[in-house]
Amino acid sequence: MKLSPDEGATIVFYNTTMVFKATLAQTHDQYATILMTHPPLAGPALHQHPDGVETFYIVEGNYDFVLGGDNIPAEKGDFILIPKGVPHQYKSGPQGGKVLVTTPPGVATYFTHIADLLKKGKVTQEYEFAFAAAHGQTFLDKKGHWTAE
Repeated sequence: MKLSPDEGATIVFYNTTMVFKATLAQTHDQYATILMTHPPLAGPALHQHPDGVETFYIVEGNYDFVLGGDNIPAEKGDFILIPKGVPHQYKSGPQGGKVLVTTPPGVATYFTHIADLLKKGKVTQEYEFAFAAAHGQTFLDKKGHWTAE
């Protein structure tokens, strides 16, 4: 199977466009691979994935990662591996960026569900974080979640 850069099921999660390159159905619920295009200074609050590894390949732009307490700047061509259970977060740089992410299986379900709810209006952080926890993403902090805070 071959996909062009814009091909794949597409959702908008907050202001981030996510194009699914490998879906859970295609990987027999093992992982999802998602091409994410971030606006400036976007990313999740500090969290961890208790059920699996997550990887990031920087396609465009710059990102700042926090991985297990270490600050790691990343730029085009860099690859970041997040071990299972390690606290992490990232923010896109001031010009935004594009990153290819492979996620543990429940995270794709979380992104899709919250994106569907966001189309209808605002989602409370309490609901979002509870849904995330049930789907392989445990938030450890609330600050700066998908905002420039």
